[in-house]
Amino acid sequence: MDTAAEEIAAVFARIQDSFARRDAAAVAALYAEDCVVETPIVGRQVGRSAVEHAYRFMFSAFPDLSLHTEEFLVFGKRAVWTVIATGSDLGGFMGLGPTGKSVSTQVMSLFTFGNDGEIVHERQMFDSGRGLLYLADKGLTPTDSRRLYGELVERAEREHELKIAADIQRALFPQSHYRGTGFEVAASSRPCRAIGGDFFDYFTLPDGAFAFVVADVAGKGPPAALLASMLQGIFTANAHRGDTPAITIREANDALMRRAIEARFVTTVYGVLGEDGRLTYCNAGHNPPLLIGTRGVRRLETGGMVVGLFEHTNFDEQTLQLETGDLLVAYSDGVTEARNFEGHEFGEERLLACVRANSDLGPADLLDGIFDAVDQFSAGTAQFDDLTLLALRFVGGR
Repeated sequence: MDTAAEEIAAVFARIQDSFARRDAAAVAALYAEDCVVETPIVGRQVGRSAVEHAYRFMFSAFPDLSLHTEEFLVFGKRAVWTVIATGSDLGGFMGLGPTGKSVSTQVMSLFTFGNDGEIVHERQMFDSGRGLLYLADKGLTPTDSRRLYGELVERAEREHELKIAADIQRALFPQSHYRGTGFEVAASSRPCRAIGGDFFDYFTLPDGAFAFVVADVAGKGPPAALLASMLQGIFTANAHRGDTPAITIREANDALMRRAIEARFVTTVYGVLGEDGRLTYCNAGHNPPLLIGTRGVRRLETGGMVVGLFEHTNFDEQTLQLETGDLLVAYSDGVTEARNFEGHEFGEERLLACVRANSDLGPADLLDGIFDAVDQFSAGTAQFDDLTLLALRFVGGR
């Protein structure tokens, strides 16, 4: 075996070791930052972070997942790896509900490696028929096989539609990092499903002030995502009128109530930062953003009840004077309610400790540090809520 083949073989050995430890981050580290992975289980994944998320899902769905190599061939920078994957189906296989049964299926993966030895492309092919036989009764009839295959095709079509919806939803968000006069802001949202009910947005107002909103729609999946997109549009339309945060949220509440959508409500925080550092905000039932600076930690709680419960609701607002270096962190409850294997929540104290430990970083790097901390805390555990973070640092007014 030549040197290149030995290096590739070492990569596969590290993959198997990382699988044995259920370490999704270690597996993803073997892929290039701009890699592409195509797999029947979670579809087409682009980028190392997406690959890590996909492996976390697989380790959660199959906690005892293991790989047994059948064949391993290397051709220059390309490799073919055939394995038997076995594990207990506790999270669902190829769109079907979890059965608790033991699954064994053959997987053939085609790999392409870059010059630095990282995986740049992987295409997986599954013996899905064999997997279905394990999940169904061993005496599966031809009619049942056709029915199951039809269900898989329908699910694949729905998954494709959801992927398009997810791309559209991401396109509706503003740029994730922005610098304005006297401040710097970064925000990011990670849905627990293909599309989520959290959203963030920000706008430069006609008078030069900067407005931002973070919101969390009750529920999950397409219904929450549709309502989130509608509300994002309402905030966008109303923000440029220059109304105060309390009035802006009241108008969003009235717009939602006029549509009479039952059992749907929204928690949100809306703030306006002037060029002089004066911050006016309104919190409608949302997790209080953390304002951290030389004066300690303050939780921005002033506002009122959640949006979408009652007509003609009034909201309060508060104005604060920010000092140079003050840091504001707004988040959805998916961050603090992320759970580990023991069922413990990440919690506000861990969030605050993480912010303090990374307080010297810029907002974008700070968010990466928080997401990393949540991922490490909840490693291998399926999460059931969207995660959204916004960090704003005031660096000085006029």
